[in-house]
Amino acid sequence: MTISSGESKDKTNEYSWSTLQERLRASVVSICISFPIPFDTEINSMSYATGFVVDADQGIILSNRHVMGPGPSSHKATFFDNQELFLQPTYYDPEHDFSFFRYDPAELKGIEPKAIRLAPEKAHSGLEIRVVGNNGNEKMSVHQGELSQLDRNAPVYNRNSNGSYNDINTFYYQASTTSEGGSSGSPVVDIAGDAVAIKAGGNRAASNYMMPLQPVKYAFDYIRRGEIPPRGTLQVVFRHITHVQAEKLGLEAAAAASEGVCVDESTGVLIVHKVVPNGPADGVLQVGDIIIAVNSAAVPGFPELFGIVDAEIGRSISMRVFRKGQFITVHAMVQDLYEIMPTRTLNLGNCYLHDFSFQEAASGSASVTGVKISMDWNGMFPSYEIDQRKVIHAINFQPTPNLNAMIQVLRGIHRDQPLVLKVKDFRDPRDEAMFVTYFPQVIPPILMYTRSTATGFWAVEPVCGLLGAPEPKLGPELSGAYSQLTTNTDDSFASRIQQCMVCIETRPVCPANGQYTTRRSGTGLVVDPHRGLMLCSARLLPNPTSNISATFGAIQVNLTLAYMHPLYPVVFVKYDPAQLTAIIPDLGLFKPDNRLCVGDP
Repeated sequence: MTISSGESKDKTNEYSWSTLQERLRASVVSICISFPIPFDTEINSMSYATGFVVDADQGIILSNRHVMGPGPSSHKATFFDNQELFLQPTYYDPEHDFSFFRYDPAELKGIEPKAIRLAPEKAHSGLEIRVVGNNGNEKMSVHQGELSQLDRNAPVYNRNSNGSYNDINTFYYQASTTSEGGSSGSPVVDIAGDAVAIKAGGNRAASNYMMPLQPVKYAFDYIRRGEIPPRGTLQVVFRHITHVQAEKLGLEAAAAASEGVCVDESTGVLIVHKVVPNGPADGVLQVGDIIIAVNSAAVPGFPELFGIVDAEIGRSISMRVFRKGQFITVHAMVQDLYEIMPTRTLNLGNCYLHDFSFQEAASGSASVTGVKISMDWNGMFPSYEIDQRKVIHAINFQPTPNLNAMIQVLRGIHRDQPLVLKVKDFRDPRDEAMFVTYFPQVIPPILMYTRSTATGFWAVEPVCGLLGAPEPKLGPELSGAYSQLTTNTDDSFASRIQQCMVCIETRPVCPANGQYTTRRSGTGLVVDPHRGLMLCSARLLPNPTSNISATFGAIQVNLTLAYMHPLYPVVFVKYDPAQLTAIIPDLGLFKPDNRLCVGDP
């Protein structure tokens, strides 16, 4: 990429900064965002951002990817005169931080927004700019600045690699302005009112990061025609370095020039930063490889590289790289980037599951396989084992490389059977664990959310037959496992009480009776093993919409609510007595001739 530092050649004397707001105010909108459920790199939240009209005839608005979000969402645009229109989420880029919405121009009354022209070619170092957006949800905040860096690598907003969205494989611009939250998606304009970049993020040091419009304009041409822009990938994260840095890595300027590399102060080269395991370039490219040429064409920057990659989907490309002091040629197949974008999420007991995405895989250098737990609100899985960084790779020793495979595995498991889960932390592939859990007894409707490629909206439909396998019967092996828990031969009343005391855990499904969905655990007492009745305190079960389980030694069983006293803190819960009568003694508390009296031991 070549950086220009000269003055703009446009006739700027025809325009004035003082009239900028009047010229743009009908074209810049405030966007109210609602993410009802977590998905991929985004959590459930509500916020505000900015967008601007880029095609007034078709009603197309440009904003950031993190404004649209990859998952189910709702967006409402507020124009300058306070007219509100709901937006259609038309397209978001799989990698870069931009997205396109649509609105119906016929619904606008009294104003006629004009399209803000995309002019990436006008960006140069030293260009005076204005960021026109809704800073702090205040409409039409205008912030002054000047473009400085034009070839910085994409900023890393969260360095903990916890799956938060970070743009990759593109240049970013840097400018010092005072714009903050709410201005994401704002147009970065010159004095003529043309957009030269789009505001993407910033830091507390008043430095703002703007995304160049070259990838945006490429996609925009397809969106206007009603098509999806082709996007290819090698599942590799590249970084841009200067020739000085490349020389420190062994690439001498003379050797680079002999390979057709333009060596001057305004250019650089691309280097391999990460290679996603099991991706198209795994075993082909290595971290530290310097890219010299692709398909015999020089690639000094991201636009040149991905112009070739996007055009060669499904075909092999040749790459000339510098590795360990030598120039070598390697080949890799270009994959369709949309193939590794999750477009569905399964709601299983208020636990949201979806295919593991390339964005999160790249952030943690993990393979794009498995099913990610994006949120487990009500304890479908043990909270001390599961969080938003965990990916399920197998259930009951059957692989689950994607959501379809997981559903097929779950169809063969009854709700009373145990689940043996194999999970990994995608930030650290060495962090692998296996544990046993059970389906809750109270499960909300199992739902599948699916994104429509044509409309961008999400459809919801129930999933039937997931827990429809025949109920397993208690075989002799399982009975023997239960009977092995009884090792105490002491028949005293105190010993029998001790054998009847179990650990109870409750996990509320939803808030009720003023109580939140907080997990609780405590002690319960088996009072009638023949009926499977257990007594516990109402403190353990303040919420009747709870999943209840009890642990007998190393055995966990599910319980159901039998009775909750409306006044006193007394709760009876019930389990299947056929499973545990062999090891639970009868205390005789409910025999007519054995009533307790004052003074009884």
